[in-house]
Amino acid sequence: MASAVTRYGDRKEAIRAELIRRAKQTCTIYYSELGELVGIPAQGPWKPVLDEIGREERSNGRPDITFLVINKQTGLPGQIGFKPAKPPTLEQRRTADSEIQSVFDYYCGNAG
Repeated sequence: MASAVTRYGDRKEAIRAELIRRAKQTCTIYYSELGELVGIPAQGPWKPVLDEIGREERSNGRPDITFLVINKQTGLPGQIGFKPAKPPTLEQRRTADSEIQSVFDYYCGNAG
């Protein structure tokens, strides 16, 4: 896993910037769309770099913007609470909906 973070670590800030942009627009993004923008295959590996971003955001008192990256089949993140969500449980669905709303509330309230 560390090799994947190293492999895509140079794109971490581009990922973060795009997710913040999406948060301010109150919209999500598919893995494939984000991948095209930052040069990562749709199939990833995404987990290591998104986990790192998510942990950094939380440690800085912000909501986890990585919840905005969603799967086309489920409309939810591929992992929720750092656990696979394929398929997501009812509890994971609730968590994802709540976290996505928290991201939107935070960035719309602080946009500008």
